[in-house]
Amino acid sequence: MPLILVTKPFPFAEDGNRIIQIETGEQQVSERCALVAVDHLKAATLVDGVKSDRKTKAKS
Repeated sequence: MPLILVTKPFPFAEDGNRIIQIETGEQQVSERCALVAVDHLKAATLVDGVKSDRKTKAKS
């Protein structure tokens, strides 16, 4: 499970049904939560500094 540094709290649907609040500070979260927080919401950074393995498509 990745360790992220949350700069802005955000809600996250842990199992698709139950929403939890991810608070500021260092949090150990699931891979999916880290991806959402770092890449999509820009509300956190990975503590270990490793960028996600997800590749972006080049626009034609």
